Amino acid sequence: MIFSAPHPRETIASYGYRIARLSGLASLPELTHLFDLDLRALLMGDRHSIERLARYTGCNPQALRHGAMDARNPRRLQLGADPGNKVQCTPDRYRFCPICIAGLAAGDMWAICIGRTDWLIDANHVCGEHGVRLMAVKPPKKARMQSDLSRMIPALVAAQVPPPIADQPTTLEAYILERLDGRSAGRWIDGVQLDVVVHTAEVFGALATRGPQASWEGISADELSQHGHIGADVLIQGPMAIKDFLGQHIGRGRYGNDYHHAFGRAFNPFYFRKDQPAYQPICAVLAEYVGENFRFTHQEKVFGIRTRGTPPTTLRSLCTQHGIGLKITAQVLMAQHGIRAGASDEVDPSLIADLAPRLKDLINAQDAARYLRVSVDVLRGLMADEVLVPDYRFNDRMVGFRPETLDAFLNRWSSPAQVQRSGGRTARTPLTTIARANRTRTSQLLLAARGADVTFIPDRRRRGLAALCVADQDIAPLLEAAKLTRRRVLPAGINSSITSANT
Repeated sequence: MIFSAPHPRETIASYGYRIARLSGLASLPELTHLFDLDLRALLMGDRHSIERLARYTGCNPQALRHGAMDARNPRRLQLGADPGNKVQCTPDRYRFCPICIAGLAAGDMWAICIGRTDWLIDANHVCGEHGVRLMAVKPPKKARMQSDLSRMIPALVAAQVPPPIADQPTTLEAYILERLDGRSAGRWIDGVQLDVVVHTAEVFGALATRGPQASWEGISADELSQHGHIGADVLIQGPMAIKDFLGQHIGRGRYGNDYHHAFGRAFNPFYFRKDQPAYQPICAVLAEYVGENFRFTHQEKVFGIRTRGTPPTTLRSLCTQHGIGLKITAQVLMAQHGIRAGASDEVDPSLIADLAPRLKDLINAQDAARYLRVSVDVLRGLMADEVLVPDYRFNDRMVGFRPETLDAFLNRWSSPAQVQRSGGRTARTPLTTIARANRTRTSQLLLAARGADVTFIPDRRRRGLAALCVADQDIAPLLEAAKLTRRRVLPAGINSSITSANT
């Protein structure tokens, strides 16, 4: 048997019901059971289910996907395969075109259409195929997505349908049909979620007809449709037209906080939705308009987007902007430029911009010591004996380390060649404790450990350099090796000082 193709924007539920009736079945659930398909997956446009039904009917699978409905979002119903076609719909009514269902009572399953995706959108009031007003009946069960339309047939047949009222789609309704048909022309508005387009168009229309300061209460359905028509005319033309529209109805302000009053009733609909990703394109245009027409004394967030105003010049904001550390920047400013600046103090942006390449990803000596779990004195001893070399030396006091350098240092002394695993019963003492008790630099003990063939034992309860321990029986050889190391270094230092004194 040869079946007809789906009508434009016909839902899968409507098409499936017609195919089931033409196949001698009573409903779509019976058809899906016959083909062993998941009814909900089919209605939501599952590729496998769509292809199975398309092979049976001989239609294009893509035409079926235009009628898919995804109700997983609790507040939005996605129509078709485009994730941007999310809309709001009322679950306690079922709308239809009286001409589309004219042959339903006679059982003409070839020509009728029981459901179209554009009928589900609250902002649409006209059938795009016949140009008549949509009617509504109460469904037997409240649902945004009616899966079994066989339950709707008695209500549709028994409905007292008056003569169709001819009407032309508004600009907004015509745009909705374009989006659902996949005929988008690549305009700016085509990248905005469909329900956001509808809501913004209605707000702009109310702004144009009633003004920003007047009451927006008691707007009728016909007036709301006219609002959508006015707003859609603006949105379709793009951001520049939106700014021109706002210039006519919002105007300009002297100070940044004036824009709240200038937008009036149109402020809250966007402000309380500014954190929703779907509203970001609209809020970006609104923020850009405010930034171009309202003067700020400080940097402000307009509809959740930072716009214009005086660029931040505090030390904290500049460090965040350049991705450098606050502490090391403050220390370098003090050591090299004599500038004592706190996090909230104003600093010359050009000065921070010059320092940024050198300070990128660097931490100061205090933070490096904290990273290694040692004191600053121990860290300076490591640098003095050249066991640890800083990545950058600004002067005799100021140094900078990168975290990768500190990790490499720890891995070097915690490598399997330098560390022996213990069962936990060997008496051991932390290396830093040995150095402190014997008034010896930790760096000298590290160097002596190699000459004395002493291996370290890791303490899993500690982190950093403080985790290195020495077995108690190895402490004496380690200290003796450290003394020999100091004796070899000391005469050379004495001789050099004597030579310099004689000259």
